[in-house]
This record gives sequence, structure tokens and C-alpha cells, in this order.
Amino acid sequence: MKKNILITGASGFIGSFLVEEALNRNYQTFAGIRSASNKQYLRDQAIRFLELDFSNSHLLDIALAGFAKQYGRFDYIIHTAGLTKTINKAEFDFVNFEHTKSLVQALQRNNLVPDKFVYISSLASFGPGMGSEPITSTMVRQPLTEYGKSKLKAEQFLYANPAFPFLIINPTAVYGPRDKDFFFLLKSIENHLELYIGSSEQLLSFVHVHDLVSAIFLSMESAAFNQSLLVSDLQTYTAKKVNQLIKERLNKKTISLIIPPNVAGAFAVFSELIGNIRGKVPIVNRERLKEFKAKNWSVDCSEMVELGYEPKFNLEEGLSHSINWYKEQGWMKR
Repeated sequence: MKKNILITGASGFIGSFLVEEALNRNYQTFAGIRSASNKQYLRDQAIRFLELDFSNSHLLDIALAGFAKQYGRFDYIIHTAGLTKTINKAEFDFVNFEHTKSLVQALQRNNLVPDKFVYISSLASFGPGMGSEPITSTMVRQPLTEYGKSKLKAEQFLYANPAFPFLIINPTAVYGPRDKDFFFLLKSIENHLELYIGSSEQLLSFVHVHDLVSAIFLSMESAAFNQSLLVSDLQTYTAKKVNQLIKERLNKKTISLIIPPNVAGAFAVFSELIGNIRGKVPIVNRERLKEFKAKNWSVDCSEMVELGYEPKFNLEEGLSHSINWYKEQGWMKR
């Protein structure tokens, strides 16, 4: 008999790949979406859709009760639904913390607690590493942004409920096909512009979306419970190395500019003003700038490796794979 899995945020970048992997693993797969969600990458006829409104407990109870009546219970839930950018910073807390809390409480209220609830958080909930030491799962948390603080708050809520079977995944910068954030960096290099804020020696870590999905299912199906697991490709790169790899893959020459933090800060303020007028969140804003300025985002993924995690993509391989996809889709010139 197939096990039931619910993936919230299923229409998103990471969520859509999780749905595909769940189907590949022969789970009866339920895609948690909003009524306005784009189903562009959710076209497999085997997908069952479940509309969930985390902001309305009554409607959430009705949706979950309807599911229980027809299918019984969820064996696993992967909660990826969240907010990564917004003009109104208060929305981070409302969506990333309050909605997570609402879902967990609704599951408890309706006797639908799964075998394991996997919460997809972020490296942002940790904040940068101290000096040159990598970020570890046991380090003191010092998130820099409201986004990171909201993710940490959701994690703390789960840890405060030890009887609820959870697992927290903290991926570093995720990239790959379908992603639009990392694509901005590629386009900058394609346009011959190589930008740094403060220094080109910032320590960075990445994980290809396929490796992240593998790590999530590996940990979900393991005996790991009630802990946080960091995920990267197990390597550390300087910002200069990242740009060099992109230039090589795109065969581009660039103009290299190191922007002083105060100049970048002024530009971020201006970008936010324009963004507020247009109703769009700018790529460079004061929140993101805090992370751009931090010197160390290297990570120690020892706990994930102990579970048997072996990433298939380093950044060089992952970039080639991603760029090929962007070109095939017409996002970049061939």
C-alpha cells in the first residue's frame, strides 16, 4: 500500500522537485497549494491537490478533515511553504512562523500528526559563521534578517513541542533549474558585470536542488528525529571563485567591481523606494545586503553525511546543468 505524503509549497522552486521525487518513489503524493498557485511544474496526472489556507484555522480544519475522510492520514509531511521576499517585513513572521504554527496545531487538533514532519528552513536562521569557522548545527543562532528570524522562530516552536515528530532541514543557497534568484547572478555575468560587496573573498556554500531533494528524502526516511540538519554540496567557495566558474561556463569576460558597503547601502535604500512604488521587492535591499556583507557562510554538514548523504553536484557541475536548462528554456541565449 502506498504511503501518503503532503508537500506544502508544492508549486515553488524546491516544492515542485520534491513532488516529482515523491512520485518517483511511489508515494501517493498530495501537493499542498493555494487557490492562486501556478501549477506550471505540477502537471503529472498522479498528483492529488489539496488547497490549504494556513491563515484560516476553520478552512484548514475542513480541508484536513476532508482529506482524512477519504485517505486516512499523512505518513509524511514536507513543509516548504513560506515567504522569502516581501515589501512588508512583518509578513515574514506571519507566513513563516504563524502559518507553520497553524499547520502543526491543525494536525494535532484533527489527529493527523504524521510519522514525520519535515520543516524546510534556511541557513538564514543561523546567521553567518564566526571568523573562518563553518556554521554548525549547534552554534548560537544569530540571524541577520527578519526572514532568518522568522524561520528560527518556527524552528523554536517545533523544538518546544518534542512530542511532535519533526525534522528541520537548513539548506544553504539552493540553485538549479527553475530558480530565479541565482539566475540573477548568471545574468549579471552574462552582461559582463562582476559585482562584489566589500570583498571578493566572502566564503559561500551552495547546494543543487536535486541534491537537496535527495537529502530531504534521505533524512525523512531515516531514523533522525527532532533535530536540525545543514545541507550543502560539502564544499566552500569564495565569491571570486563562484564568479570565475560562471564566467568559464558562459565564456564571458567581465568588469570586476568591489562596491563599498556604504555605497551598496545607499543603493539598497534607493532600490527599496523604487520597489515600493512599483509594488515589487528589489533584488538588492537592506535585508539582503546584511547577508551579502557577511564574510562567512561556510557550513559543516557532518550530521547529514552520517546519514549517508553524498551530493552528486559540485558547483562546477551544477552550474553547467543549470545553465543548460536556462538555455533550453529560452531564459538565456544559446
